[in-house]
Amino acid sequence: MELEKRAVEAKGWRWMPGMRIRSIRMHLRIIGRNGDGSYRLSWDDPDRPIEGDNYSAEDLSKAKPDLTDPATIGCLLALVRDAHRDAYMAAGCDGEDWIVADCDGLQVSRGRSEREVLVKALEAAPEYKELKL
Repeated sequence: MELEKRAVEAKGWRWMPGMRIRSIRMHLRIIGRNGDGSYRLSWDDPDRPIEGDNYSAEDLSKAKPDLTDPATIGCLLALVRDAHRDAYMAAGCDGEDWIVADCDGLQVSRGRSEREVLVKALEAAPEYKELKL
């Protein structure tokens, strides 16, 4: 859980639709964001019906992302690209280690797993301001 905590504390972190959440209830996934800034969540459990609940940003401040979930890892990569302003930044394995490199091939972070290098890359991002598109 240390890695998940570091991810949400990184300056470029924000919750995104598609991310799977731990800590509020098991098996929840963000499905959207409301106009008031709250998030819509749905069960992500095959044994339960799909239903939506709303949670405030404050509610999610206690939650952690599920960094074993492929969709959440994809969202984390999108956050890294956005934070570094580099749409071509990528994670890959170079033998025993994983690296994140920028569009020029320069290493941004190195670690033992894809999720670790993505969190490190998010932490290493320059001063971040979310773009309002």
